[in-house]
Amino acid sequence: MKSHTTESIQSTNPRFHRLRKDGLYHPIPFMFVTDRMCDDILDEREMLLASLPAATHPRQKALFTSSDPKASSRAFKHLLRRFGYPFINRLTT
Repeated sequence: MKSHTTESIQSTNPRFHRLRKDGLYHPIPFMFVTDRMCDDILDEREMLLASLPAATHPRQKALFTSSDPKASSRAFKHLLRRFGYPFINRLTT
């Protein structure tokens, strides 16, 4: 039986990034980003970087900086607070 503990399982279809013609990934812009979605985006970025050749990492990181999921998550929480979302006190800042 084959052991899969040392294998890296990677998604073939990223949920939060689009593959460009040059082989790099462009972030999909989202208006509302929850904490969980932010974590998923950051995890996907790590996975995508690991799947690319090291020579392309600086260019890929530059593309990732065009969209900050942490900033989007903070803005979404601010919007919820502004309109008095009832469970906002349970959310982290």
